[in-house]
Amino acid sequence: MQGEVVAERFEVGRKIGAGGMGTVHRAVDRLTGETVALKLLRARGDDGQTLPDAIDIARFEREASLLAQLEHPGVVRYVAHGQSGDRVWLAMEWLEGQTLADRLQRRGLTLPEAVSVVRQAAEALAPAHARGVVHRDLKPANLFLVGGDPAQLKVLDFGIARALGAGHTLTHTGTAIGTPHYMSPEQARAEKGVDPSTDVYALGVVLYECLAGQRPFEGESPIAVLAKILLEEPPPLVVRVPDVPPTLDALLQRLLAKDPAE
Repeated sequence: MQGEVVAERFEVGRKIGAGGMGTVHRAVDRLTGETVALKLLRARGDDGQTLPDAIDIARFEREASLLAQLEHPGVVRYVAHGQSGDRVWLAMEWLEGQTLADRLQRRGLTLPEAVSVVRQAAEALAPAHARGVVHRDLKPANLFLVGGDPAQLKVLDFGIARALGAGHTLTHTGTAIGTPHYMSPEQARAEKGVDPSTDVYALGVVLYECLAGQRPFEGESPIAVLAKILLEEPPPLVVRVPDVPPTLDALLQRLLAKDPAE
C-alpha cells in the first residue's frame, strides 16, 4: 500500500487511521505537490477483512459528493474523489493538530474555549443545513482543532451524512445510525426524516461534555445509553458545574430537548 500511486496522482504514505470499511493515509498529490489525507475504501482482499457491500460503496461516494458541495472554512476541504481499479478514494486537505476527543482526554477546555468550539461547529454546519445536509455523527472525534487551537476548528467525516429528501436511506431497515452517546432521541428511534435538529442535539452533548468532563448520559452498554436518551431528562449542567452561567445552562436544556421542535 505505502508507495502505491492512486489514480496516477496520489502517492500513498503511512496509514493514519482506520474505521468501518476504510483507511486514511497521508499522501502526496503529485498534481499540486501538497500533502493530502487520502481515504480509501478497503479493496477486495485487503488484510483479509470483510468486503464492502453496495451500501458501503454508495455511502462512501455520497460522502465525497456532499463534501464537494460544502465549501466552508470550518469544514475539511474536499480535493478530489473517484474510483481507480478496485479502489474507491476521497482526497481531502491535510490537517495538523488534534481532534477535540484527544484534547478532552489530555486536558479540558475553559468555558470560553468550549463555547467557541461549539459556536464554530454550528457556523460550519449552517450552510450544510441550508443545503439540506445533516451530518448525523457529530462528536469530539469528528471535530478537529487545527494546530491544537480551540479557536481553529474543522468539522470532519461526513460518512453517514444525509441530504434531506433523499430517495432512499443507505442503511438496513430499522437500524439506528450514529454514535450512541451523541444520538438524538429521533436518531435513537431510527426514525425516518431526521433533520438538522439532530445535529443541534449532538452539539449540545459536545458542549455538555466540554464543560462537565462527562456526557449527559452514560451506561454499561449502547442500549442502556439509548434508553436514557429516550426516557430520562439530562442532569442540569449546574449540578455538575455549579458556577456555570444560568443562561448557558438554560441553552443546554434547549439543545438537549427530547422534542426536536424545542
